[in-house]
Amino acid sequence: MKRALTIVLLIVLAAVLLNAVAALPPHGSPDTPAYTHVGAYYLEHGPEETGSENVVTSVILNYRGFDTNGEVTVIVTALMAVIAVLTGVRDAGNRPDTDATHVEPSVVVRFIVRVLAPFILVFAVYVILNGHVTPGGGFQGGTMLGALVIALTLVLGERESAKLIPQRPIRIIQVIAPLTFVAVGLAGLIAWGDFLSFPRDEQLRPVAEAMLVLIEAGIGIGGAVVFARVFRLMGGRS
Repeated sequence: MKRALTIVLLIVLAAVLLNAVAALPPHGSPDTPAYTHVGAYYLEHGPEETGSENVVTSVILNYRGFDTNGEVTVIVTALMAVIAVLTGVRDAGNRPDTDATHVEPSVVVRFIVRVLAPFILVFAVYVILNGHVTPGGGFQGGTMLGALVIALTLVLGERESAKLIPQRPIRIIQVIAPLTFVAVGLAGLIAWGDFLSFPRDEQLRPVAEAMLVLIEAGIGIGGAVVFARVFRLMGGRS
């Protein structure tokens, strides 16, 4: 009886979903609501309302700010889950820098990583700080920074690479992305009456740009630390 009831419910649910899909406009149709209403509004009013010339950034950090706030929270939550699972792993300082499976990188790899590291760092910072006017932003720049730390960890070893990220305030740094979002959101609530609200006045556009840059920096720094720390934890050396 339960199996039959389950099958009937699944059939009814499938029928409802298929009917909804059939009612959707064809893929790429210019009559799609996203093209006729929301998308057109973003393209027309995005730069002047959000303080960002990059429409993608204006959508992600302004119009869809609550969703992005949730995304950065999910990233930090994933780190917490990794830490919870690997609570028995010791600090890098209590473990040897090499083990039986460790293979020293070649001289070529070490040289290339050392030479390119400053350029990668500068480019990552540029991508973070200019994401509101050019392609890029906190997520992209943070990924670059995290990949740079991982590459340096593989080349320099755990102890040397650990010096790249301050260890004492690490707990604050790794949650700086959602904390920055909350701080900017509260500033908007106090100044303009809504959480994550940005000034719409053209004269206050520099203020909106500064708020966006602050969020981008928080996402970039926090994301980089999360990626690097997850790598270290998963490697069992942190």
